[in-house]
Amino acid sequence: MHNSNQRRWLLASLGGVSAAALLAGGACAQQASEATQVDAVIVTGSFLRNVKQEDMASPIVSVDQKALTKTGVVSIGDLLRYVPQNIGSMGGVQDLAKGGQDSKDTRSANLRGLGSGATLVLMNGRRVVKSDGYVNLNSLTPPIAVARVETVLDGASATYGADAVAGVFNIITDGRFEGFKTSAQYTHIADSPAWQVQAMWGAKGERSRLVASASYTDIERLQNADRAVTNIFNASSGAGANPGSFTLTARPRTASGGDVVIGAVNYSTLYDTYKNGAGSLAVVDPNCGSAVTKSVFTPSAAGPGYAIGSCAFSFQAQNPIRGASQSGLIHVEGQYDLTDEHTLFLESAIYHQDSQRYGVPSYAQNHNGATPPVVPASNPGNPFGVPVYYVGRPIGSQGLAGLNYNVQRNEANQFHNVLGAKGPLLGGWNYAATLTSSWSSNVFRDHDTDMNLFQAALNGYGGQNCNYRWNGPGVGAVAGQGNCYYLSPFAKDNQTNNPAVLFNIQSEVFTRTVRDMEIADLVLDGTLGKLRLPGGDISGAVGLQWRREGESIHYSDLLRSGYAAFGGPSVDRDADRTIKSVFTEWNLPIVEGLNLDLAVRHEDYGGFKTTNPKASLIWRPVESLSLRASASTAFQAPGLENATSGPISNNVVNITDPVLVTTNFRTVTTIGNADLKPQTSKVRNLGVTWLPVRRASLSLDWWSFKYDNQIAVQNGQAVINAAPNGPQVVRDQSGVAQTVYVTSYNAKSGTQTSGLDIAGSWSFDWGDSIFTLRDNLSYLLKYDIDTGSLVYDGVGRRNNTTTSPSTAAAAPKYRNLSSIDWSMGPHFASATVRYVSGVVDDYAISVTATTAARVKSWTVLDLQYAYAFGEDERYRVTLGAINVFDRAAPSAKYTGYLSSVADPFGRQSYVRLDARF
Repeated sequence: MHNSNQRRWLLASLGGVSAAALLAGGACAQQASEATQVDAVIVTGSFLRNVKQEDMASPIVSVDQKALTKTGVVSIGDLLRYVPQNIGSMGGVQDLAKGGQDSKDTRSANLRGLGSGATLVLMNGRRVVKSDGYVNLNSLTPPIAVARVETVLDGASATYGADAVAGVFNIITDGRFEGFKTSAQYTHIADSPAWQVQAMWGAKGERSRLVASASYTDIERLQNADRAVTNIFNASSGAGANPGSFTLTARPRTASGGDVVIGAVNYSTLYDTYKNGAGSLAVVDPNCGSAVTKSVFTPSAAGPGYAIGSCAFSFQAQNPIRGASQSGLIHVEGQYDLTDEHTLFLESAIYHQDSQRYGVPSYAQNHNGATPPVVPASNPGNPFGVPVYYVGRPIGSQGLAGLNYNVQRNEANQFHNVLGAKGPLLGGWNYAATLTSSWSSNVFRDHDTDMNLFQAALNGYGGQNCNYRWNGPGVGAVAGQGNCYYLSPFAKDNQTNNPAVLFNIQSEVFTRTVRDMEIADLVLDGTLGKLRLPGGDISGAVGLQWRREGESIHYSDLLRSGYAAFGGPSVDRDADRTIKSVFTEWNLPIVEGLNLDLAVRHEDYGGFKTTNPKASLIWRPVESLSLRASASTAFQAPGLENATSGPISNNVVNITDPVLVTTNFRTVTTIGNADLKPQTSKVRNLGVTWLPVRRASLSLDWWSFKYDNQIAVQNGQAVINAAPNGPQVVRDQSGVAQTVYVTSYNAKSGTQTSGLDIAGSWSFDWGDSIFTLRDNLSYLLKYDIDTGSLVYDGVGRRNNTTTSPSTAAAAPKYRNLSSIDWSMGPHFASATVRYVSGVVDDYAISVTATTAARVKSWTVLDLQYAYAFGEDERYRVTLGAINVFDRAAPSAKYTGYLSSVADPFGRQSYVRLDARF
């Protein structure tokens, strides 16, 4: 099924590219001809082509190609560093505090910290398929092809429908480019350099136009060990430890029947003294705490000192900050004038990425079944002389045959195709009919311990060539003889275990996720002709949309079987839904300088329906002053995954067990909730813009979002704290928590947030020089978070307490971006200061507790100098540095730093060469 889908969409994409080339016709030979039709500019957030941006009330931040180039970033996702209103994006860097294992180079938009799903991402005004529960900004188009990025900082569900709650992030490509240009950039980041090459070509013919662009980006991996802020001791104990622990169920004895004494500990008398009523005693690995294992022993308060307690090891250094990735993008768009008035247009984009995440050699064994694995007395590595249960990781820091990492591999593909026609109708009205097809695929490959093979290896039947079958040893298989080997889980044998046995128990697993979307749009827009208002023509738009969304997730056999030590048990699923929409928008120029915009959209999901209106008003009492106000409702539909009541995802989260008082990565399985209601939001905005002098502007906006029925996911730590032995916590026979079940729910109130956006700019001449000053400040007034049991103020907090929902983002009170640009002839220079205020570090504490721990503020300086030369200044060399003074990210508990506040890369120096012809 998946291969046929992929072939279908690949052919569609290649067909789109081929069709574009055909439509271009003789474009190369006829570049001098003028286009027969000039496209009207449609403002993001509106379907009205006859209304200017200054007549719209929604606040919009626009970044053009020049501003994008000035940042020095190599992806659209990295541009979010320069949008203070964006808080807590997902993807691209590791965030284990949220249970994430980001194995690829992705990035989401997350305006106002309302969650990545609350920001609608568009390319050229059209939806793009999601790849990881959000649209990957790095998968859309090569940065060289971007004309501008427009961010609507206001609800837009009345225009675009679902997901446009916090705003809209619209990437607009340069579809009218002519000529050829290319760019190459090398970025030096200590231990993790990156390079990128790009090219763009455009031509027009008598009736056609074609623009094509491509990019290739290579990023090397960066490990926690490479940065002091992340190379910290994060204790992993219990099922996540190596050295691990062992449960004795009988008195240890030597081969001659004597006491077992290891070091200074007599384990036989220890068992006699401390065994429980069931005759069992848990002890740590005899080598725990040794310098060789780099582990830490913590004695039990009621124990004798050594042996009874917990053994902790930190795998932090072996986890990544970001993985390595190799990404390619092709984007093509074209148009053909069928007549002097009617135009056929198309767009096609192809994206591919291979990525590698270097992580810990093996994972915690969270799925032991009814009992943990048993090390028989016959195992040569067992020093106790009796069978013992083992709890821990199968492979410790020694890795596999000199390879200290397990390499996860991800292959991502995405195809996006658009075909449409536009032109005039009667009475000054126009039409635009569009078909959009968008498809994404992710194949994630990893390794996990096969618990059947692990137990077989403990019994002496390890190794790829040992004739061991699912139901036991086969013909000729003898424990510990021939091709069959014993595996010892004791730390003393870590370096002497047969590598073939270790490789064999680590089975390859995969998860294949396919998402697709088909859309049919019809939009009519125009004016009411002679029916006018004192301020001018009444402009309107009406439209219909049909949309189908599909999702298919399939797992490898081991993950489905439940015998994987870490991942699963998983269930394949396929789901889709169809949405039908009708919408309209009207701009009413009441009097000169006073415009009222009204919009409403109705969407029918089959199981539920929503209607979302929006009213916005802008008034310009004088030419230099404009006042604006808007009010709307917006919504997000429950995800397709919640169509089932079974398990929909498995994650790994560091959980503290309140019973055993151990902290370890445990499987958190999310169960679908088919009864979820759509989450809705009330959105308000008041703003003013003042133009005090020529080429200067100041703006102030107050904004507010209030959720109702917000969809949130239970916090795994909160679940186990509330009912340690309840039905949502699965434990093995030894009482070790293996899995915590959580589900999505509609919060009683949901997130409520408000704040101020203050922006200003001034450009002036000084002799032959041109200076431009800019500032963009986002000030958070309110960020109330609903935990399901109480609502708390999250402003100035990390919002990672034991009950904070996973959707909660770190909420610094201030985010500011200041810059100064200078240009003189062929010279250009810029300096940018980025500031993020600090937050209270409330990681893993009660939401009502107080703490002095803080993640400090972060201020960095970016510099750039560029020089253009050659005929018509067609060549350009740029030197720059992001974070010039190499400021380290502020320290944060557990993760080392907060990816939503700062980045751990340090100084990023780059050189870029551009040429255009």
